[in-house]
Amino acid sequence: MPYMTSPIDGTQLFYRDYTPAKVPQPFYATEAALQSALQLTLVFIHGWPMSSRMYDHLMLPLCETHRIRCIGVDRRGFGKSDWSGPNAKPAEVTYETFAEDTIHIIERLKLEDFVFVAASMGCGETLLAWEGSELVKRHCKGFIWIGPALPYPLQTAENPSAPSRELWDSILSGLRTARATFTRVSLPNVFGALAGTEIDAPTLARFERIVDDADSLAMERCVQIIASCDFTEKLKALAGTSLLVLQGDSDQGMPYEAGTKWIEALVPNTQVSLYEKAGHGLYLTHAERVIEEILGFVRWRGL
Repeated sequence: MPYMTSPIDGTQLFYRDYTPAKVPQPFYATEAALQSALQLTLVFIHGWPMSSRMYDHLMLPLCETHRIRCIGVDRRGFGKSDWSGPNAKPAEVTYETFAEDTIHIIERLKLEDFVFVAASMGCGETLLAWEGSELVKRHCKGFIWIGPALPYPLQTAENPSAPSRELWDSILSGLRTARATFTRVSLPNVFGALAGTEIDAPTLARFERIVDDADSLAMERCVQIIASCDFTEKLKALAGTSLLVLQGDSDQGMPYEAGTKWIEALVPNTQVSLYEKAGHGLYLTHAERVIEEILGFVRWRGL
């Protein structure tokens, strides 16, 4: 799989490029899919503290069975991407840095029509990339957000349902003092354990390994970045774009009332799909439905 060099500071950025091929014969591809491949790309931006591997079970069937090119980017500091490069200056990585990295990859790959598929903090990254590049605006045909950590994932008087500063601090403390244990204890709740959703032990272990790949400094600084950015005004600019939000009704990380409800008010054209007994990680627990939602989103728009 390929790397690109960030023009910001020389950081090595890893991405996966799954492109449909005629040879060999794809597994479980229907004749209809083979004859009518969709002429667009899905650009997947992962949530914190995962990597593009969190989308493996979505990207593979979307590419091989449904014949859609899928790009999965590892945010700097996560997966196989470095946190900083040889030209980096201390404390200069921001939310905008992540967006600029994404813009660079899209431009270098010369993508034509594409749709962003993002989860959690990745949703803000796609918004900033769209805002910051005329090329991205021109070729982006929509957004699919899964459990968006928007507009502002920090409790305020106006938004008391959002995560508190104390919660974020407890997460940082847990990761500093006992990262492996904290990850193991926390992951089941990410996938909706409190709503009765069960994930088998090998799958949880796999996601523990994905989290373990993240750079420690990147994990901690990303929390500080997430908790310092209010996207309320920026969201209003998406009026007129195509936006689908997939939201779990048992999302403890960013409840409906704290995020998606606000997005609906700020972006009037927002389409919301609510998932029962689903947590922040519904991309895994409700994967088949998520795939159908993605396909419906792009096909309904004639892409």
